[in-house]
Amino acid sequence: MQPHPDFVQVSWPRQFALGDWTLAPLTPDHVDEDFEAVLATAHLFGDFFGSWPEGLTRDENLIDLAWHDREFISRRSFSWILRDGASTYTGCFYVYPNIGERGAAEAALWLCDIPNRAAVARTVKSALAGWLAQNLPPGIALTWTTSPELA
Repeated sequence: MQPHPDFVQVSWPRQFALGDWTLAPLTPDHVDEDFEAVLATAHLFGDFFGSWPEGLTRDENLIDLAWHDREFISRRSFSWILRDGASTYTGCFYVYPNIGERGAAEAALWLCDIPNRAAVARTVKSALAGWLAQNLPPGIALTWTTSPELA
């Protein structure tokens, strides 16, 4: 699998701290934790990534996580679990370079149903935007996807 042409030189960490948050790679090792978080997060159903995760099974989630891991290793897309200071699974963050296109990527963030989710999302998104500003390849136009109330 070849890297996305804009991300050939990218060497992003699979795990890193960002303020009070830790980002860790989204891999098959996290299938149970991820599956539970996704299914328990009501706002994901129908209003974030289309119909995902409607009907998602654990086995399908395992396949998705293996795909995320392979994509990250190949530098085609990037995905992390977001954990708070207590190491609690809080959501996920993704960077998707546009397939078949140069100079554009999408950042996506979702958070579990946690207290003060909208305020936490603004803080996390701001920190991630700063990190991306320093780490995206030059010339990448970035768009964001979040659930509507977090936009």
